Amino acid sequence: MCINVVATVRSGSFQKNVPAEAPALAKTSKKRKEGEGLHLWLERTPVLLTVLSFIAVAIGGFVEIVPTLTIKENVPTIAAVKPYSPLELEGRDLYIREGCNACHSQMIRPFRDEIVRFNGKNGQYSKAGEFVYDRPFLWGSKRTGPDLHREGGKNPSSWHYKHMLNPRVTSAGSIMPRYPWLIARDLDRSQMVDKIKFMKNVYDVPYSQAQIDSADSWADNQAIFIVKQIYSEAADVKKAYEERKAQEGASFTPLEKKEIVALIAYLQRLGTDIKTTEIKTASTN
Repeated sequence: MCINVVATVRSGSFQKNVPAEAPALAKTSKKRKEGEGLHLWLERTPVLLTVLSFIAVAIGGFVEIVPTLTIKENVPTIAAVKPYSPLELEGRDLYIREGCNACHSQMIRPFRDEIVRFNGKNGQYSKAGEFVYDRPFLWGSKRTGPDLHREGGKNPSSWHYKHMLNPRVTSAGSIMPRYPWLIARDLDRSQMVDKIKFMKNVYDVPYSQAQIDSADSWADNQAIFIVKQIYSEAADVKKAYEERKAQEGASFTPLEKKEIVALIAYLQRLGTDIKTTEIKTASTN
């Protein structure tokens, strides 16, 4: 190779400031020439080629996608999987708002090392039927942090509270940022009932009318239950809120009304619909 490079250099001569021009494009007719193949003619008519390509792709997409949207039997379902509660739905929106799915995937792949890593040796990989009520899905592919699809019940509610306040307290060496505003901000529930109605009317999520009518009390009861868990598990958190209540008086907002509780409700729900020993399937198609 070296000899060839040297020989090539020696055989040439230096030319300074040589003008370089691209040859002018020859004008060609868009009409098909005599004896010209159909494909060759289409290649030099980009507008027509683009239109025909779009039509071909649209037909293929229509044939593949429409049946999966119109025939419910094509979607695998699991009888144990239920829609999110109003508070969990609010927590999921907070999860998306804060970009948590950018670093945490929510789908354990069907490989033994995946299952053991994120769910223990007797765990389950993620099933398609577990995501039927997720709009949008949050499967993800990037794992700066661990997969969270089996996070529900893995850690106590107080752990999640402290993890969001300062991840290094619960996970040494974590590079996750702090989210103290989730603890400071009140949860905006003004659109909560509308979200439930939207999920039912647009995505056919099976919420009953009674559930829609009781969405506020449903969320209140779940929030109270989670806060009781946090206070029973972490005396320091309970003491801090009791001191704040004494200081702020009438302006005090209880922990039940904070965004952090909704997020915890969602995290504690993840992957808990199916048991690790038995999966009841309503449809196997």
